[in-house]
Amino acid sequence: MNRILIAVALSGLLAGCASTRSDLVKSGYLSLQPTSTAALTHSPSVYERNGGLVVDGWLDASEVIKGGHVDIQVISPDGTVVFDAAVNFRQPTSRTPTGPRGSSRGSRSQADSHATYLVRFPGLPPKGSVIRVVHDTQPHHSEPSE
Repeated sequence: MNRILIAVALSGLLAGCASTRSDLVKSGYLSLQPTSTAALTHSPSVYERNGGLVVDGWLDASEVIKGGHVDIQVISPDGTVVFDAAVNFRQPTSRTPTGPRGSSRGSRSQADSHATYLVRFPGLPPKGSVIRVVHDTQPHHSEPSE
């Protein structure tokens, strides 16, 4: 009987260690701001990994034709901006040349036809915080120009 209890406890412990990704929106810990993310074709994934907050997503190629970046803000229930980032996205792969006369083929995979972004914030915001994700068509400037 003791062996069974030890095996069950050990299995639960190992399963907990293997699961390092917890969806914070589905669990109700955080929410996405609907007005800003509604403009995106695909809502981002928001999860906890190794004690930090991760926001990742993808944009359709049609959304990123003019370039730009993604603004991500995490706002606490009292309205304080907890985390703020302007994130460049990886442009989708263009058509691949296959021959000497300009013939080409499309993207190698569906993932290559999307622009992707990802940001990791240290720690988790307070419960009830809101994630705001907005695609900005203007270039991202790392330092303000004078």
